[in-house]
Amino acid sequence: MTRTEEDAHPAVISHPAHPQHKLQRAVVDAKFKCDGCMQLGKGRSYRCEPCDYDIHTRCAPTESSLKHHLLKNCKLDFCLKPPGPGCWCDACGDECLGFLYSNRDRNVDLHPRCAFLPQQVVIDGVPFELHTKKESSLTCFRCQQKGARRNTYWSYRSRDSGEHRYVHVGCLIDGTRGKEESVPTPTELVNNPGKGAWYKSIWKFTKIVAKLSFYLITFDAMGIFTMAGDVVDCFM
Repeated sequence: MTRTEEDAHPAVISHPAHPQHKLQRAVVDAKFKCDGCMQLGKGRSYRCEPCDYDIHTRCAPTESSLKHHLLKNCKLDFCLKPPGPGCWCDACGDECLGFLYSNRDRNVDLHPRCAFLPQQVVIDGVPFELHTKKESSLTCFRCQQKGARRNTYWSYRSRDSGEHRYVHVGCLIDGTRGKEESVPTPTELVNNPGKGAWYKSIWKFTKIVAKLSFYLITFDAMGIFTMAGDVVDCFM
């Protein structure tokens, strides 16, 4: 017998974080903020309509703990809140603000999403493998920042035609937030104007303003004309 999506996610559940009402399985077309892990989501979820309470299906686990294949001898317990302020996910490097998987003895914390990252993703036709090893010398091809803080967290790596390629898990997630949970492959997910994209937009706008100012000061009509397309793109 084939295990279906309905088998994996019952139609109605009880959840310790919202004991006053049952949660109904739902499909949310618009992006929503999970009231459990506090991250964005879209698609399958559990919802309490009277309370306007939504959580990801992954934030309603059937088991209270899990063992991650990349973390040997490390059982992770599902927790409703972080142990304290300043708790950072060991995979993506973002702060844990709600539900998480944690091992206090090993000081390991993971967002529910990051606890179930696929071992392999395909980016532009190239397979990348998930790694937990920290590499301060490598440069992420997404953010292009040398010595980035995210170098101390998990990454996806590939050796395509002998060339090592590397992308932070956090940078990959920045471009996939809010997509339906059932699609794990980052290249199939849409970009969301989250924190990472917001910084990139501001940086792009700053460079355009600097160039345009120079052309105006030097009365370079051709330069001003060529900047018109960049200005339009910045606000699209």
